[in-house]
Amino acid sequence: MSKNFMGRMWDFLGLVEEEDAWASAPPSPVAVTRPSSGNVRLIPNRPSDGRSATTPRPELPRIPKERTARSLIDVETEILQVDGFADCLHLTSWYKASVPVMLDLRFLPPEVAQGVVYYATGLVSFNQGEVSQVGDGLVLVSPPGVTVSPAEQARLEKIGMWPSSPDG
Repeated sequence: MSKNFMGRMWDFLGLVEEEDAWASAPPSPVAVTRPSSGNVRLIPNRPSDGRSATTPRPELPRIPKERTARSLIDVETEILQVDGFADCLHLTSWYKASVPVMLDLRFLPPEVAQGVVYYATGLVSFNQGEVSQVGDGLVLVSPPGVTVSPAEQARLEKIGMWPSSPDG
């Protein structure tokens, strides 16, 4: 009996005993029966709204959707002091709740910080969220359609998590 590639590899490594775990089972015969003609009932195609079956439904005018970003005044930006990859679960939870998250990566080794940013980028890529670098080691992860309000930016600036404005 010939083995597939994986079966031969496991045998070579000595991980498969006498029984062949990778052998494919013989196909079982499947009985295919046709329904008898007595089981079929034809229903005439009559639309209920008085139109004939050949009259197409009128097209509705398409209204373009406006993409407006909403500012969350009542929700503060969550600040996450990242200590490692385990904190990515917290990022995911807050992101799913449509709360912007400020990642503080200033005290991480560059390799770990880069990995966390890659994770955040992958997290937002499926639904058009945003990842933006706000400052040195500060990354803002925003859910789609959510912006940080000016009042929230001022609060973050006071605690050193947002770059200060040039005029103030």
